[in-house]
Amino acid sequence: MIRYLDNSATTEPSPAAKKAALEALEAYGNPSSVYSLGVASRKLLEASREKVAAALGIRRLNGAALVFTASGTEANCLSILGFHAAKNRQKNGSYPTVLVGDGEHPSVARAMERLRETGYDVVTVPTVGGELDFGVIEKTCLEKNVVYAAFMLVNNETGALYDVKRAAAIVHAANKNAVVHCDAVQGFMKTKCSPAYLGADTLTVSAHKIHAPRGAAALYISAELVKRREIAPVLPGGGQEGGLRSGTENLVCIAAFAAAAEDEAANYAERRAAVASLRAYLGEKLAEIPEIKIKKPAAALDDVVNVTLPRIKSETMLSFLSAREIYVSAGSACSASSGRLSAALTAFGCEKDEIDSSLRISISYTNTTDDVDALCEALREGIASLARY
Repeated sequence: MIRYLDNSATTEPSPAAKKAALEALEAYGNPSSVYSLGVASRKLLEASREKVAAALGIRRLNGAALVFTASGTEANCLSILGFHAAKNRQKNGSYPTVLVGDGEHPSVARAMERLRETGYDVVTVPTVGGELDFGVIEKTCLEKNVVYAAFMLVNNETGALYDVKRAAAIVHAANKNAVVHCDAVQGFMKTKCSPAYLGADTLTVSAHKIHAPRGAAALYISAELVKRREIAPVLPGGGQEGGLRSGTENLVCIAAFAAAAEDEAANYAERRAAVASLRAYLGEKLAEIPEIKIKKPAAALDDVVNVTLPRIKSETMLSFLSAREIYVSAGSACSASSGRLSAALTAFGCEKDEIDSSLRISISYTNTTDDVDALCEALREGIASLARY
């Protein structure tokens, strides 16, 4: 029997998402076409946009934009590289300062490297122990012209919950026109993440983290940024999505995304309680295995638990568990095959040996105590047979 505990990598599509996807297959007209088939598709597209916005706590966009993209990676890059594309060099020929949290998702970290290569002064904010270093944020904002900042809401490897609201307030207090971006992919429908609450000017969410199929995500852009044209398109083309993201919209995945978001919002309290209960049970069962060390961020979601194994490489234990149809991960699925040390765990403060022996367990309301029991029993067996003494 499959025991899937890698929900931070992707989630199983819900019945609501599957139903919406099948229905959207019938709306095969191009949403940009003016005849009736296209108009019907356009109506479904806009209704989907409203549902995702509502799940973000946005009743009406009122000049703001919710741009559908193909992935969270693309949405993050649209904010970061789109911001760069919309700006000009300063008169002295240099670029100003941007802030970025340490251990961000590669789509943010590598886009920031692009800015660094271009000439921006990129300042990295430490996140040791899963907490933003507000001293660095305050000092940088006081001493430099910070025009853009990017802070993830929830770390995809440790589950650390960052105080983006406080960070955004510091940046905006220093420069009211600065852009604050939040990668909320791992936090969407798991914690409070409306742009208004966080103080985020742009914010990314993704379908396949909330029990919808892969292939759809969205970038929120505030009305003020839209008005000031602070985000420019990075994909030239037909001008879909308000001219910000060209390419015919993936209506099947977008409709499924919207249905999943609506379903998650309607059942939010019940599902969060279920995850909290299961996380408590998981903690109790892991505590019964003395060889395992649980990493404990300053603040964290219940959905993600990162553990360190005793003298066992992550890949070795993953293979052992996989043979028993138990699925967890060694970290971010996006960089699992890169061969590099985890940037997130390095930023957290872990040493190389600890990183090499780390597992990420990520649960959902779809999991059960039986899943946890099977995992912990297999971990016991694996430690007994694989640990190098």
